[in-house]
Amino acid sequence: MKRWSVKGWMISLSFVFITGFAVTVIPSAAVAAEVERQEFYVTTDTGMKLMLVAKIPASGRLGKAILLVHGSGVGWVYWDIPIRDYSIMDYLAKKGLDVYAVECRGYGKSTKPNGMEVNATTTASDLKSVVKEIAKRSGVSKVGMAGHSSGGAILLVAAGMYPELVDRMILIGAPYKKIHPNFVAYATKVIEMGKEPGKDYVPNLHYRDVEKRLDAYDDDVVAWYKKVVEEQYGLMPAGVYPDAMKNPGIPIVSMTKVPTLILNGSNEYVVDPQDALDMFKDLGSPDKAMIILPGGYHLMFIERRGSAGLQETMFFWFTKK
Repeated sequence: MKRWSVKGWMISLSFVFITGFAVTVIPSAAVAAEVERQEFYVTTDTGMKLMLVAKIPASGRLGKAILLVHGSGVGWVYWDIPIRDYSIMDYLAKKGLDVYAVECRGYGKSTKPNGMEVNATTTASDLKSVVKEIAKRSGVSKVGMAGHSSGGAILLVAAGMYPELVDRMILIGAPYKKIHPNFVAYATKVIEMGKEPGKDYVPNLHYRDVEKRLDAYDDDVVAWYKKVVEEQYGLMPAGVYPDAMKNPGIPIVSMTKVPTLILNGSNEYVVDPQDALDMFKDLGSPDKAMIILPGGYHLMFIERRGSAGLQETMFFWFTKK
């Protein structure tokens, strides 16, 4: 099998890359730049107070800002795993990007409304204020966005609501018109729990045996992830799963002109492979691509190869000209 050395790590070229352009490695203007961490809140036009964490390079800035949007099972923290070189935020910031991660409504330190009011449409509405604040802070007119899992649906809705503010978009492990058959039972269980009276926040159980659904991993990283979820995200908004099953972003796929990358692992168990191909075919943007990282599952953030693959691929897409 061919191997490709990219900036000090090796990635197998057995992934699927569907696009109309050639792959090039874009040199970074900042090599191991110092990074400033910021934490702040944005009060949105929708009445939410959302926490954001930013990683801003002290020098060698490329003049681009990106916003990272988490999925249903954990908040912003998995974008910035504080162990060795696992942090996606540090990687991208050290290469010159202004990187922001948001804690969406219903999660962590952000406002927690009724859990049934947490869905792709309400969250995308919240994020318009966030994107405007990021653009102001970083001095840009548009912001790149990456969304994982249900965060992908949020991005699609956002691209429909305010496309003039969105630069480039990455959908990571994000279903389209259906979910993988292997995930239906768990999703159904979560939805049923949310139907119980007074249960607008439901137990978050997906993390408990996560090591059974990972490519090669480091024990301390998985232990960190489990601890964070258990202590900070033990309950999740009940509105997310029923909304994700319907996916209000479906109509936007064919209409959007925002350059879009679909990024999945070859062992995805939330995204159905054919469904992902269908979304790629239906995407209205002429600038689109689909990359399958070999061996990756749904939570590539906490995998050895997966985390490296996410970092390099995200930098490539956000800096593609």
